[in-house]
Amino acid sequence: MRLVVTRPEPDGSRTAHTLIALGHEVVRSPALAVVPLQAPLPEDDFQAVLVTSANAVRALAAHAELARLQHLPLLAVGDRTAAEGHHLGFPDVRSAGGDVNALATLARETLKPEDGPVLYLAANSRAGALEDKLAAAGFDVVLREIYRSEPVTELKSRARDMLASGEEAGILIYSQQSAATFARTLEDAGLTPLRENIICFCLSDQAAAPLRPIARGPVLVSDRPDQASLFDMIARYRGPSCTG
Repeated sequence: MRLVVTRPEPDGSRTAHTLIALGHEVVRSPALAVVPLQAPLPEDDFQAVLVTSANAVRALAAHAELARLQHLPLLAVGDRTAAEGHHLGFPDVRSAGGDVNALATLARETLKPEDGPVLYLAANSRAGALEDKLAAAGFDVVLREIYRSEPVTELKSRARDMLASGEEAGILIYSQQSAATFARTLEDAGLTPLRENIICFCLSDQAAAPLRPIARGPVLVSDRPDQASLFDMIARYRGPSCTG
C-alpha cells in the first residue's frame, strides 16, 4: 500500500523504514516537531518517574538534571518508551505495554502513595489525564513539561502528491494532536474532504476523531494502542468492502 507517515522524528523514520521493509511505498510528512525543554525539576525526593512517550525520555537525555533521577524506577507507557529508558541508563524500567490507562494501573499496582511523590514528565499537550487518574488513587503527582510538540503547518510535497494522485493511499495517525494538525494541513492544501480511497489508520479513537469530519473513506482504529496492532490492521485491510 502507498502510505503517509505523520509521526514526528525520529520515530517517523523508524516507522517508515519498517513499513518499506514490509513492501509498502512510504512517504514521511510529520504533523508535529518535538522540541526539548529545560524545565527546572523540583527538589522533591520522588519514588518513581513516569513517562507516556519516548519523546519524554529523549528530552530527559538532554536535560541538565538527568543524573539525579536515573536511580529511580521508570514507569513507561509502552515497550518502545521502555526501551528508550533502558538505553538512557535507568536500571529499573517497567513497561505498561499499552496506553495511559495501563500506565495508571501499573503505577497503582507497583507503587504506594505513602512512599512519596511521583514525577510525571510530559509534553505541553497531553491526552489521557494521567495525573488526574493517579491523584484520584491518592498519589502526589508532580507534573513537569519536558518537551513541547509544535505543529508542522505544511504537507511535504511528496505526501501532497501521493494524496492528490487519485490512487488508493493510507495515512498513519498516532495521536489526537497529530490528527488535528494534519487535518488542518490537508485543508490548507485543498485535499479535503479526503477521497473515498484514502484510508486513515489510527492508533486510538481519540486519534481518529479529528479526521472523521474530513474523511469520505474508512477511518479505522487499531485493536490496541500500539504500532504492532496498527501494522496488523494495515496488513489485514483489503478495501472498503472488508471494513464493515
